[in-house]
Amino acid sequence: MSKIGIMFLVLSIVLLGLGFYGGSVQMPEATAAEAAQPGAAAMHLAQYSNFYLLLGGVILFTVLYFTIHKRVGLKTQHLMSTTVRYIILIVVGVFMVYPLLWMVSATFKDNNEIFSTLNLIPARPTMEGYKLAMTNYGGDINIWSAMLNTYKYVIPRVIFTVISSTITAYGFGRFRFRGRNALFALLMATLFLPQVVLNIPQFLMYRNFGWVDSPLYLAMIVPSLFAQETYFVYMLIQFMRNIPRELDEAAKIDGCNIMQTLVLVLVPMLWPAMVSAGLFQFMWSSNDFMGPLLYVNSPSRYPATLFVRMSMDADTGFAWNRVMAVSLISIMPSLIVFFLAQSQFMDGVTAGAVKG
Repeated sequence: MSKIGIMFLVLSIVLLGLGFYGGSVQMPEATAAEAAQPGAAAMHLAQYSNFYLLLGGVILFTVLYFTIHKRVGLKTQHLMSTTVRYIILIVVGVFMVYPLLWMVSATFKDNNEIFSTLNLIPARPTMEGYKLAMTNYGGDINIWSAMLNTYKYVIPRVIFTVISSTITAYGFGRFRFRGRNALFALLMATLFLPQVVLNIPQFLMYRNFGWVDSPLYLAMIVPSLFAQETYFVYMLIQFMRNIPRELDEAAKIDGCNIMQTLVLVLVPMLWPAMVSAGLFQFMWSSNDFMGPLLYVNSPSRYPATLFVRMSMDADTGFAWNRVMAVSLISIMPSLIVFFLAQSQFMDGVTAGAVKG
């Protein structure tokens, strides 16, 4: 073993020792601040004992892995690297999915159990959270009407965003016209503009139009007709650059006009990117809180995001199983849509990154 390997081995042993025995070590008071708090150093070691254990274990495993890896054959090296790769992926996957699993588990727990344990299996299962989730607030709205209100504007917004972004990308990606570069630069500049700086002028404009608290959710639907999501336009332009222009010329020879070329030739090839844009917009619109908060005033028109906030009653205390149940019900359509269109989504995200 090299000197560096020995150094890391000693470091891992020290960290493991701190993790196992650091909490019981009595440290001398070296400064006036520590003298005012007897045992502060020992408490510090005890507080971070799990971190020391984890870090020491990772370093020790890494040292042993590379030491053994150099002394075995190629077949064993491949097996070791594959095993470690899958172990890392499984650990990261569990780490990423655990909060969602915990939320599902919390819907079957009471408040005391939610804040006393991290176990996924409830000790005292209860359906009280789901019963409270179905409660009407003020007699005007429940979770199902809130879900219906959500998709009254989410679905049109997704459809109009995909159509307008595709047409805009077609114009910038396939045609040369006066002022094109300046307009494209202006379009890209809006990509870096925070939405928060637009909230006040947009609210004042939409209020003058009479769109605030519109039963048709005009303030949230109409802007999607004008390709306001610059990110989708840029993504579709990048994807369109990979489509040979010879296809446009062949379509023109066959008698197609500009729109027929777009619909019959380019859209089938742009379909994965369009699905990706639609999925992004679907998830962003479904989770949008600020938009409905600004432009929807009537409780009977509240979407699911505002209904989740209404389920938190600050006067009587939060029933967290109800909050978790309402949140789970509200995100289920997004999860279902994402998994159903997962393959198209991955194709659309990755295809535009490769220059054909």
